[in-house]
Amino acid sequence: MNMMNFVSVFGKLGAVFASLVILAGAYPAYASLYFEVDDAGTTAETANYISWDTATIIGAIHRNDGADVYGFDWAGGFFQADTIGSDFDTMLSLFNESGGLLLFNDDFNDNSGVWYSHSLLSMELDPGNYFLGVTHYANNYMGEMGNYLKKGIEGSYQIQKTVAMPLPPQPQIIAEVPEPATMALLAIGFIGIMLNRRRKIGLMSRAAF
Repeated sequence: MNMMNFVSVFGKLGAVFASLVILAGAYPAYASLYFEVDDAGTTAETANYISWDTATIIGAIHRNDGADVYGFDWAGGFFQADTIGSDFDTMLSLFNESGGLLLFNDDFNDNSGVWYSHSLLSMELDPGNYFLGVTHYANNYMGEMGNYLKKGIEGSYQIQKTVAMPLPPQPQIIAEVPEPATMALLAIGFIGIMLNRRRKIGLMSRAAF
């Protein structure tokens, strides 16, 4: 290998390494990719569930599969999701745990008069369970989750989303059992109360005679 070829190969390796460094910097250590499993359904019961550390969802819709729904847990705070990198005109919807619509976007507008072909959602969310729905224009425009049509188009999508830490575990309520010494003191006190009561009843009986 001559010097020119060596420099060329070294330069390509350096470019690949630089890309990996940039990608690692863009993704937190806990962020992960999620690939659609089989077919993400269109209801809460058939949705694909993603883990708390999912930063990118990759999937596809088809002519007989017009929408996909993903369930996720959220620990609270600012949430954002967009469809940059998708190859069709997307629409994004955010639903609460009951399937009620919270937020919808077709084409993102940055308020400068410029419209972007991707969809973007952003809002503060309380801790809880939520659903994210993706479909094509104009399937179930601003509608409820249950109104997604099966009829669709052929296309692939990417959803970039913010990552929330996992929901904190719910505290367990444990009934405290009194220690043996405490039980003994309670028993002695109860016996003392009963004896004192019997003594008072005896004195009252004598006084009556």
